[in-house]
Amino acid sequence: MRNAAQRPPVDAEGLLREYAATGNVAIRDRVVEAHLYIASIIARRFSGRGVDYDDLYQVASLSLLKSVERYDPERGVKFASFVTPTMVGEVKNYFRDRSRLIRLPRRGGELLRAIESARDQLQMELQRQPTAEELARRSGASLEEVLEALEMRGAASPVSLDAMPVEDDESAPLSAFLGREDAGFAEFEKSDMLNRAISSLDERQRKVIRMRFFENKGQREVAQAIGVSQMTVSRVERQALSRLREALTEGENA
Repeated sequence: MRNAAQRPPVDAEGLLREYAATGNVAIRDRVVEAHLYIASIIARRFSGRGVDYDDLYQVASLSLLKSVERYDPERGVKFASFVTPTMVGEVKNYFRDRSRLIRLPRRGGELLRAIESARDQLQMELQRQPTAEELARRSGASLEEVLEALEMRGAASPVSLDAMPVEDDESAPLSAFLGREDAGFAEFEKSDMLNRAISSLDERQRKVIRMRFFENKGQREVAQAIGVSQMTVSRVERQALSRLREALTEGENA
């Protein structure tokens, strides 16, 4: 059973100087075993998010092993201070890889992981975000490959429409800021189509339609107003409505 409670009393920096000079694997293994408690702590911290503890422990442990090979004791940085953010970054990368909605090509995924690892290292060393040129030098990739990989990272991790904007003064999700069709646009189109259809009627038909449907007058009132019989009003109304239906149908199919 792993003992994550006590840190073994070892001089990691001294041992790693010796390992750099001799290449003795036993010395490397001693340093790794002495710091596995950090991998255990990190794995527990990120467990319960859909990934088993054992998987996270393995990812953190492999990162620990890689960190031993990359660590330079001459920089004056404590090994524990160097390895902890590196392991955390590797575990976060593991979560990002698992949660991507868009799967990257194998080569693209490998390149992106290498660049993200280089970014984590440089950020810790430089205490700032590294430039694309610095990432290219550290990862061994060309500047063009670095820029393409960074673009792939954004494309492979789409933002949810439920996400909140970065600005502090915004309180609505991103979906609230997306363009949408104006609710009144369709009504405006229908109204414009109707007006153009009415304008195609003759003067008496327009007068009957206006009085019957816009002024809500009965056929008898309309007949009295324009000086014709109610039967005439009824016939003119039928003719006008028939022409309006034809004009509106043609407009919808246009």
